[in-house]
Amino acid sequence: RDLAKPFPASLVKQPPKGKYGSYVEHSSVTEKLLATVGPYNWRIVEILRGPKGIEGCIGELTVTIDGVTVSVQEAGDCEQPSNWHTEGARLKDASSDAIKRCAMRLGVGLHLWSQQNYRLYEALSKREDTPDGSA
Repeated sequence: RDLAKPFPASLVKQPPKGKYGSYVEHSSVTEKLLATVGPYNWRIVEILRGPKGIEGCIGELTVTIDGVTVSVQEAGDCEQPSNWHTEGARLKDASSDAIKRCAMRLGVGLHLWSQQNYRLYEALSKREDTPDGSA
């Protein structure tokens, strides 16, 4: 349930002009993962290249939740490859995006995507409050 708890408004940033969707910084996602699940494993599974070099990556996040080890994979985008002068910087950008998307698949920051339709944290809280664990 703690992974699904929405970030406080003070950590939510508004999108830059021309972009869509509020977000939290990579560091906030990392802190939440460490505080909630403890150490985790992160790896880049595949580097995605285009005509001008690195454009993205596939990353894999492995965590242990309630004694169960879970791995999720997601794509990360280097949104503006020309903004970065090195392949390493482009890969870091894509990796940061990928880990945030993997974390979202576990509930972290999902409220930012779902917006007013977000119900996960409430549903999980109700489930924990019932004696048999059902919602």
